[in-house]
Amino acid sequence: MKENRSVQKTKRNLKDTLIQLLKEKSIHQVKVKELTEKADINRGTFYFHYSDIYELLDELEDDVFTELESLFDQYDGVLPEDTVKPPLLEVLFSSLFEKRDIIYILLGPNGSRSFSSRIDGWVDYHSRNILQSAFPQVDPDYHRLVSAFLIRGVIGTFKTWYETGQKQTHQELTDIIRKIIWNTPAKRT
Repeated sequence: MKENRSVQKTKRNLKDTLIQLLKEKSIHQVKVKELTEKADINRGTFYFHYSDIYELLDELEDDVFTELESLFDQYDGVLPEDTVKPPLLEVLFSSLFEKRDIIYILLGPNGSRSFSSRIDGWVDYHSRNILQSAFPQVDPDYHRLVSAFLIRGVIGTFKTWYETGQKQTHQELTDIIRKIIWNTPAKRT
């Protein structure tokens, strides 16, 4: 059932306030009283919608995943030659760029371990689907290794970019990752 505008506004306010608090402290340090005072919402209103801070955090994470899932679902099974859609890396970094504050907070030191694990699993699942569709003749263990590289590489690049002042555009980040993946010569030993 769709929530009315008042409920949506209240929940958005609580989520935005939680994001602000997570910039300063871990989720374990955030108290409902502090959150509701900062959001200028009655504690009873908070408890009408959520049983605790963790339920609010779960919903916030779900919101991010719902948006990212819809993005990745468009690419599952799409071969690299498909020119109708923009390249996945470009779309991914564009989405990360738009949601950079919340994603960094959730992945950062004050964030949620469950979110980080969920991101890992999500990227692994989708990257393997895309790789399997594009290269069905390649051993699935190879796909697993490439997926592990992509998980750490993309997340690490995003976090470093965020922590160093976000100087590059999402297109420049896409180009950096693209160069790393496709243009870096391998050293032979």
